[in-house]
Amino acid sequence: MKNAFLLLLLISAFVSFAETSLEKGRALLYSGRLAEAEKLFQEERKKSPDDITILISLAASAFGSIVMYGEDEQKLELLDQRIKECCDRSIALLKEPASSETYLYAALSFLMRASSEARSDRTANSMIWLKRALTQIMRAQKYEETEADANMLNSAYNCVMDTAPWPMPMCVGWIVQPAALGKSLSEIEEQFERKPRLETEMRIFLVWEYCREGYPRCASGHLKALKKRYPNSPFVEIMSIRTDLSSGNHQGSFNAATNFYARCRSKTAWRDLTPDAAFLSGSAALSLGFSVSAEKWFEIALKEGTKKPRLQAAAQLMLGKCADQRGERDEALRRYALVHIHKGANPLLKSFASKLQKKACDPRQVIY
Repeated sequence: MKNAFLLLLLISAFVSFAETSLEKGRALLYSGRLAEAEKLFQEERKKSPDDITILISLAASAFGSIVMYGEDEQKLELLDQRIKECCDRSIALLKEPASSETYLYAALSFLMRASSEARSDRTANSMIWLKRALTQIMRAQKYEETEADANMLNSAYNCVMDTAPWPMPMCVGWIVQPAALGKSLSEIEEQFERKPRLETEMRIFLVWEYCREGYPRCASGHLKALKKRYPNSPFVEIMSIRTDLSSGNHQGSFNAATNFYARCRSKTAWRDLTPDAAFLSGSAALSLGFSVSAEKWFEIALKEGTKKPRLQAAAQLMLGKCADQRGERDEALRRYALVHIHKGANPLLKSFASKLQKKACDPRQVIY
């Protein structure tokens, strides 16, 4: 879920929101009101069919639908189509006298294409688009008006790519590193102050990064501001639960996750997030040492997540860890073997499964 939400951040963050309608659409996306956001963006496209900012917004809407509702072929094809439209339009704009924002939008479009190609295991194509994207990022960094945006795009992108399921991570490394600025989180904070129009995106990115680096307390202020701005956002709710898990507040995260599951079951608009909520509940339960309870939650995630194969694969892995905690090594090994053949398992999950097949680790070390 983390990488998916970060990509949603990327494809919605760098659009020029001078027009009130697009700004409203972004707010609808973050609040989980995807159908309303999609309708608004479609209306705007009728007025300006070649506007790159609208095309990027439509790609954000398509990806948000996958995050919320699952990964069926129709949704994936729609996302790929919209990403291709963004790339085609960006290439056309680059042939004209290009502005700094043109470079920024082109970089964003090419990054989306690189991620799309990687997801389809077309590694060579992905690396080509990746290199094109980084070229545009470096161009945008040379302009004062887009430098902070480009720096954030570069930093957030590196974060996503560092944890992406690349089949050939070493090959990707030599492309990524030359463009990396090595910006610390404190420098990102400074950019945040300079770019108030990106307040939401900056705060989301900083929450994820502080938790990833092991400083969840530094994320609390940004998370509080996000909750205030989007009090009914399921995405912010998920971020809050993950932050509690990262900070060691396992009981709090368990209470919040189970409550979130109940809300997903009762709210029609959130119902498709019930397997995500169940998985978070299982992770929190396992971190508390409650393997039996955790197993029940992971089984729910496995059963209800039929449209989310990646989450199902992760649930199989965690069910193996539950079996290990009970001392049932044969059952654990069976679960780990299932991860390797699951259609939703990426190389990272398979790597985890391989390590656990060789040696059971502390079962309280959970993924979430």
